[in-house]
Amino acid sequence: MDEIRVTTEAGHVIEGDCAVIATGAWSKPLARQLGDRIPLDTERGYNATFPSGTFGLTRPVFFEGRGFVTTPLDTGDRVGGAVEFAGLDAGPNDRRVEAMLAKLRPLLPEAAIAAPDAKWMGFRPSIPDSLPVIGASRDTPRAIYAFGHGHYGLTQAAVTAEMVAALLAQERPAVDPAPFRPSRFRR
Repeated sequence: MDEIRVTTEAGHVIEGDCAVIATGAWSKPLARQLGDRIPLDTERGYNATFPSGTFGLTRPVFFEGRGFVTTPLDTGDRVGGAVEFAGLDAGPNDRRVEAMLAKLRPLLPEAAIAAPDAKWMGFRPSIPDSLPVIGASRDTPRAIYAFGHGHYGLTQAAVTAEMVAALLAQERPAVDPAPFRPSRFRR
């Protein structure tokens, strides 16, 4: 096969010499289509944002053992950290935000913590061994995977991009890709 061909849901065909699968929590079904069974699960993270000054804090505070962090931002005071495994299709679970707020209120008794201005839920691609998947598909070696970074996607993105570029150029990456190879999982 000289080309990799992708057909979009709208029927558009994209062809190329190689492909990079870097679609975060949505990577598992794409890897499966290429013949790889990657045990990726979707960890859903939650946060809530309140008007600036609500918490009365001037810097981020990690409440050790409580599972959340507060952060004053230009857009308001945010509390985040609740997570759950619930896949891509289930709707947001507002109980996660309410549980965080119930833990936060006694820690900041002077704060008027009512309903948040905004709630957010995002998807994190999590792998059981906590290592990302970086490397070639078993059956389609010109398809390179770069996903599964969990909570560290933004901080590991630059190194992952350099590794992927080296793999695509058939060069040795500066970081040994062996621990991250997709073939570490059984079919």
